[in-house]
Amino acid sequence: MVKRYLDQISLKEAVEIVRKTPKVVGSREVTLLEACGHILAESLYAKYAVPEVPTAAMDGFTIISKETSAACDQTPITLTHFERVNTGNVVKAGFDAVVKVEDAWFEGENPKEIVIRKSVNPGSYIRPPGEDIQKNQLILPAGIKIRPFNIGAIAAYGITSVKVKRICIGIIPTGSELIAPGIHPAPGQVVESNTIMAEAYLRQFGVDVIRYPPVMDNRVLIHGALEKAVDDCDIVIVSAGSSTGTKDFTASVIADMGKLLFHGLSMKPARPAMFGIVNKKPVFGLPGYPLAAQTVLRVLVAELLESWGWAGPEKRTIPVVLGSAVSSDGGLDEFSLYAAAKIGDRYPAIPLSRGSSVQMTGIRSNVIVQIPLGIEGYEAGETVEAVLQVPIEELDQTILIAGMYNPSLDRLAEKCMREGIIIRTGVSGGLPALLLLMREACHFASISEEDCSVCSEEYNINTFGHLRLAAKKEITDKKVRRVLELAAGI
Repeated sequence: MVKRYLDQISLKEAVEIVRKTPKVVGSREVTLLEACGHILAESLYAKYAVPEVPTAAMDGFTIISKETSAACDQTPITLTHFERVNTGNVVKAGFDAVVKVEDAWFEGENPKEIVIRKSVNPGSYIRPPGEDIQKNQLILPAGIKIRPFNIGAIAAYGITSVKVKRICIGIIPTGSELIAPGIHPAPGQVVESNTIMAEAYLRQFGVDVIRYPPVMDNRVLIHGALEKAVDDCDIVIVSAGSSTGTKDFTASVIADMGKLLFHGLSMKPARPAMFGIVNKKPVFGLPGYPLAAQTVLRVLVAELLESWGWAGPEKRTIPVVLGSAVSSDGGLDEFSLYAAAKIGDRYPAIPLSRGSSVQMTGIRSNVIVQIPLGIEGYEAGETVEAVLQVPIEELDQTILIAGMYNPSLDRLAEKCMREGIIIRTGVSGGLPALLLLMREACHFASISEEDCSVCSEEYNINTFGHLRLAAKKEITDKKVRRVLELAAGI
């Protein structure tokens, strides 16, 4: 019998289900270096005051302030009761101020006398006990994320290890076709790369990750792997086996061991995504296609972690101008990857392959455009919000080249990167690339010899061996001119 997704739910409904999942959070003791980026499980208190005794805040001389009350330029005074100190030295009892080195002069060759030309107030340039922090004073409350610059202060207050909240996520790769990275795949084999990507993404949240060995497409083996992962971890992700093929067992195993809350979303990519609860632990089913797996991590797994108080990568949006029309089924949420750059005062974006198995699309892209449920698409030139995948400053340094692939583009990208210019390409035919160029949606169009005949007089065809780059005749952007100069040297 052919199985289908009869119970597809919307992305909004799926997020609501995921965010309602009760927290499963433990804790562990870690060193200060390991603690950076983690969330404190217990509040931290200073073990002692800092400083514990009065100390000098400047290089100079400890003195008795009242002895300087009459000092001025016209009537300097000579002191014989003082001690030389450096910053951080203890101020001995009897002294109540420090005069800076530059404000004191030795009387002739006598090192036992100094001359002061202005009065000094009590406490001047002295750090009193507890100025920084008192003994048993709160340093950081439980629940706060530890930043790199917190570490030095925590160490200075007598603490060498801290207790941090811990979420452990287990990732189980499944598939009889999987082989380890570094092995050249034979026909029918697939390099196991999704879980490496997933671990790298999830560690940005400050969580622990256990990546288990690949499990073959066998219901009993997958059951055993999930049983172990649920015992070991707080959240489990099963990679692949989420569709409706004859060897896709993830959904049935989750249902057998616990409760499958949904299987199938009105979303593209990642329609076969699933979520359930096993032994009170949340379990996600990731589709096998790389871009689909990335989508589930971003829109579902990240939502769960954030609802539990674990912040991940910053989500920042910018308005982009679409270089070409894009259509979508109105009954789903669709996420498409684009390459964008700053051209003038706008951020035009060129389309990339929408296939969920094409990993180079993820590498070429720097923004994500969502076509929401109920919207059938956007027109060319329409401005929409896009989620940044890189710092916005990077778009200022980006050059967009649409059109045909040519090996010379790879060498050009390497040369440009050495000068801080980032080349992003959108592979398409020459004619669609020329249309993008005409709409000012890219800097260059990589075209064939046949395409040159349809290029208008407003554009130059710059030829570099077999590489032909169409561009506007009038170029004001220094980056664009530099790219042409570098292309000439290929």
